[in-house]
Formats: sequence, C-alpha cells, structure tokens
Amino acid sequence: MVLMGRQLMVMMLMVLMLMVTLSAVWWDFGSEKTAGEFRQTQLLTTGVKTDVINPHPYRFTTAGQDVCEHAGSDVFLVIIVHTAHAHVTHRQAIRATWGNDSNIPGLKIKTLFALGTTDDKTLQHAVERENTKHGDIIQENFHDSYKNLTLKTVMTLKSFLSFCPKAAFLMKTDDDTYVNVRNLVKTLRKLEGKPRLVTGFVIKGAEPRRDVNSKWYLSPRTYPKHTLPWYVAGGTGYVISSDLVPRLYETSLRTAAVPLEDVYIGMCLEKLGITPVQNKQFHCCDKLTYDPCVYKNLMTSHGITVDEMYTIWEGEQAVINNCGIYHGWIVPAINYLLYT
Repeated sequence: MVLMGRQLMVMMLMVLMLMVTLSAVWWDFGSEKTAGEFRQTQLLTTGVKTDVINPHPYRFTTAGQDVCEHAGSDVFLVIIVHTAHAHVTHRQAIRATWGNDSNIPGLKIKTLFALGTTDDKTLQHAVERENTKHGDIIQENFHDSYKNLTLKTVMTLKSFLSFCPKAAFLMKTDDDTYVNVRNLVKTLRKLEGKPRLVTGFVIKGAEPRRDVNSKWYLSPRTYPKHTLPWYVAGGTGYVISSDLVPRLYETSLRTAAVPLEDVYIGMCLEKLGITPVQNKQFHCCDKLTYDPCVYKNLMTSHGITVDEMYTIWEGEQAVINNCGIYHGWIVPAINYLLYT
C-alpha cells in the first residue's frame, strides 16, 4: 500500500508539471498577439511534434505590432535586425540607407530592430522614445547579451509570426551588416513560392570550438557531436521563406538551446531535414576592402561601421551603371548562373 501511495504521488506530480509547462506555452502563444494572426492552433496544424523542452516564455514589452498591418497584406520581405540598446547611430544609419522602406518602388519591405531588455534605465527610456518616433523596435523581457543571442533569434521567428505572418520572406541580420536590398530582392523574386527555403552563406562541416577562451566555445556537454550541422552565418544575414518560419519556431521549442544562434538554427534545420541553400553573395567571414563595384554584386557584407554604411550607400547609388565589363557584366552573369 505504501508503495502504491508513493507511485500515485509521483504520477500526480508528473501530471502537475506537465500542466504547468503546457500552461506556460499556451500563455506564450496566446498572449499579446495584437495582430491576431498567430495562434497555438496554427502551430499545431503544421504536423510537427509539440513536446516542449525549450519554452520561450518571454513577453513583448515594446513592439512594432502595427507595422505590417498598416502596410496591408502584401508585404514582400521583413528584415529583422539584431541590435543593442546603445547602437542608436547604427539604427539611424540603417533607416537612412538600405533599411528605408521606400527604397524599392512598388514593393513593400519592412525593417524592424530586435532587442532584449537592459538594467540601464536611461538606455531603456531612450529606446522607448526612439520607438515612439519610428515604431520599428521590438523588445522582449529577456536580458540583452551576447550569450542570449539564441533567445533573440527565437524572438525573431516569433515576431514574424506575431506581426507579419503574411509576408513572403523573413531576413535576419545584424546592425553592422550592409544589405544591398536591390540585389536581395532580385534573387528573392525568383525564389518566391519555393517551399522550405533558407539561404545565406552556408558553413559546412565545421567543428565545435572546445577552447574555453573562444568567443564561439561549445562545451562537449552542451554539444557532444564532433561536427556542427550545416548552418547559415548569422552575422551577415540569411533569409527564410514564410512557410518555414512556424516550423522553425516550433522546432526551436523542442530543441535544447546552444549559445551560438546560427548553429542553433542549423540544428533546427537538421532536425527538420532541411538543407540551407548556399549563396556567397552573402559575404562571410572577413571584411572586404571597400570597392563600390565589388559591393555592387554582393547582397550583404558584415562588420560595417556607421560611417561605412553611408559611404557604401552613396557608392551604390553612384555606380549602378558605371562598373565596366568585369564588374558590370561578367560578375553579375556568374552570380546569376550560380545562385538563381
């Protein structure tokens, strides 16, 4: 009898824990969805198992929830830029250059900035004022830090589903990346409707860093395998087709997190059986010496300063038809054959 009583108590405890977990997930899915598009029932129809081991219980505290509603239902591309509270000049440079929503006439592109929270009240109040002016900042209530970039990436998927689920594509990039939106759009127009698409600079067959002093350290306990999955480099940016975003979000909830956000997305893609598509016009992993005719043929370049952002933008406008045969015809032809 004592044994049966203990077994009953254990079973009741397990049921209680399951109910608490499911309640947390339901609250995360169902709360604060002002766009009215993203519901748990939609996720459950994707056919992916929903056994949650890595819940994302964070709330939007600042959100550009109306940005896609006001644009209508035909937003083509949503670009979500990972930024930091103090990077005001980075955000302003992006708004004034490649991130200006009016750059491509006749095509709706929305650029948003993703943040966690900070203990610095001065910085937080400044971000709130900035968002009041521009309406393009999204925040959730996790601490913003390098170690929490994976949380920010999961938040990026959730933000797309919450605020802009009818857009054709989602792009994730960083605030020190220059995006040639014209080149990006040319490629994406050819890929529109292609299912389960992820494209960017694909890193293949890399080994996890085991040096504890490395910025990219992964402990054997966190990631026991000897080879990383194929993944798209996160800093320079990558693009996901809209049909894949809910599947990736779901998969993230049932995949143990690692601190390297791009590797983590690679783990989720591997679990889904999806291979990312290589496109080396997303430049990685060194910084190019600036040449406007070289940059003309890229889609992204990482490690760009604020001043360089303006320089590249001005050069992009000036060299559109002034780069000679090699950069003006041969390189674009090679890119077309390789990447479209």
